Amino acid sequence: MEGHSETTGTAPQAKLTKANPLSRKLQKILGTSLEDPNTQEALEALSEFYAVNSLAARRNLRSDIERRAMSINTRFLDAFEAVNEQLLEIEKEVQSVNRCYVEMEEKLAAATGQTAHLMKQTQDLKAKSARCQIRKSVVDVFLARFTLTDEEILVLTQPLRPVGPEFFESLKHLQQINDDCKALLITEHQKAGFEIMESMAGHQEAAYEKLFRWAQNECRSMNRDSPEVTAAMRDAMCALKQRPVLFQTCIDEISHIRRSAIVRSFLDALTRGGPGGFPRPIEIHAHDSLRYVGDMLAWLHQAAAGEREMLEGLFDAKPGGKPSATIPASNPLSPEGAIGVYEAEEQAISQILDKNLEGTCRPLRARVEQVLASQPGAITAYRIANLIQFYASIIIKALGPSAQLSLAVEEITEMAFKVFFDTLNSQASKLLRFVQTPNHDLLPPPAVKETILQLKEIMSSYDGSMVVSEQRENDFSEILMAILDPVLQMCVLGTSKLSPLENAIYMVNCLHHIQTALSLYSFTSRQVESIEFQIEAQIEVLVAEQYASLLQQSGLAPLMLAIEASHDKVPLALVPGMDSRSIADTMTRLDAFFYSVTGEVASTLSRVTSSRLTRRVTKRGFKMFIDAYRRLHTEVMDPANKYEFPSTILARTVEEVETLVAIGQDED
Repeated sequence: MEGHSETTGTAPQAKLTKANPLSRKLQKILGTSLEDPNTQEALEALSEFYAVNSLAARRNLRSDIERRAMSINTRFLDAFEAVNEQLLEIEKEVQSVNRCYVEMEEKLAAATGQTAHLMKQTQDLKAKSARCQIRKSVVDVFLARFTLTDEEILVLTQPLRPVGPEFFESLKHLQQINDDCKALLITEHQKAGFEIMESMAGHQEAAYEKLFRWAQNECRSMNRDSPEVTAAMRDAMCALKQRPVLFQTCIDEISHIRRSAIVRSFLDALTRGGPGGFPRPIEIHAHDSLRYVGDMLAWLHQAAAGEREMLEGLFDAKPGGKPSATIPASNPLSPEGAIGVYEAEEQAISQILDKNLEGTCRPLRARVEQVLASQPGAITAYRIANLIQFYASIIIKALGPSAQLSLAVEEITEMAFKVFFDTLNSQASKLLRFVQTPNHDLLPPPAVKETILQLKEIMSSYDGSMVVSEQRENDFSEILMAILDPVLQMCVLGTSKLSPLENAIYMVNCLHHIQTALSLYSFTSRQVESIEFQIEAQIEVLVAEQYASLLQQSGLAPLMLAIEASHDKVPLALVPGMDSRSIADTMTRLDAFFYSVTGEVASTLSRVTSSRLTRRVTKRGFKMFIDAYRRLHTEVMDPANKYEFPSTILARTVEEVETLVAIGQDED
């Protein structure tokens, strides 16, 4: 019931609220948010004229707002009236402008109709002007490419104008014009090409004539010792290659001048020396044959190198096959053509170099012949020949094998080696004519020592030369044969009165002395091996003599002879001298031999100069002696030889004998 009454009470209140306007306004006012921007803006506008919050003000608020709005609208209408009047004025102006535009359009249409023909003519003239401008540009380019300027013509033809970079640029342009005209001849413009080439021919001939005269004057100034090649001269020679006759004339002029200059410089270097006397004249050292010849050849080598450098600079020869850039090659796109140009330049340089140095052949040959005619010793003669051979290889490489100076140096080389071998042959004849016999010590005689000392000097000189390693041994073998064969022959002839043992010792000493000298150098390996074989043959003789001496001194010689002479059917015990008592007596003598073996061997081989060879002979001799004792021991122990109690016959076993012999060798 209470709940029902509450519900019934609330309903009438809600209806009352809806029916009461004041309540609605209050609800509306209370529900209005002051944070609303529109509300805030309205309140700010209201604050401008609602100053006093009174009853009258509140009642008249609506009328005040409406009156204020009416006042604002009235002011707006007044302001817009002025704008409207101005718009009307603008409309009048626009209508006036429109009328003027229509009038101008009518006049323009009339003028266009009257001037249409004139405009067409104007357009045609402009098109013709553009075409004329293009033709003018083409003509300018054509003239620049196919004609010379007045300045270029003056530079090429006037004798008073100098020959310099401007001349060669103009000449290059002239050559380019001729090449371009050749291209025109294969087109429909053949007439123009012929006319231009004809007009340029006169200028070209005048230019080459002027260049030729100038080059001749420059060539005459190349008579100095070290002429300087200017860039203009180099360009002139490259340009004159297009005129072979003029070019060859200049080459002949240069060859003549340089030949005279080089001969004069060579003679001055021989007799007068350098400026102020330094360097000193070469002939001041004429007493020193080796230095004299070396100074002359060194001067010629330096002159050849300097002359080649000058000519390469003159002809602008570039390694790698690149032709000169001053004058275009006939086919610059062809690498074969470029290589051909370089080879032709190199051949021309070699020919000119040959002519330039040809005049030095006679004075060089005469002076070297004079030195060789003075009969220098074998060592000096070889050093001179080796020195000439060295410079000959360098000069031939620089000038070519067919050059006159190369041929002269080769001839001098052959002459020098002939003098050297003649000296060796003379020495060999003297050695064989006056054979020196060995002394009691069996050492190499003084003639052998002197000859080997001379050979060592020659080998030392050859070892310091620049001969290719593969050829050294072959080249030197002839010299070794010329020196060693007479020496070895003399040694053999000197042993005619010696015993076999002394003969072997003497030959071993001589051969070892020679081998020691030869083994110092690598290019004598074959001769060292040959002498080693000869030494080995003599050692075999010494070993045999040593073995026979050991058998004789030890008492084993009769026993070994009996064993060698025995037959298998006869026991050794029944052979005379091979009975047990004889063998026992020999063993007693053998024991005494072992105590004196060192002195005996030393006295036998004391005259062998090489301790190494002495040890070889001793070792091999004792080895043969031990083998002989082993055979004796084997035969005695063999039951077939009928020895009673064989172990008591031989007091020493083979091992004991080997030990005693080894002790003897160590003591030795």
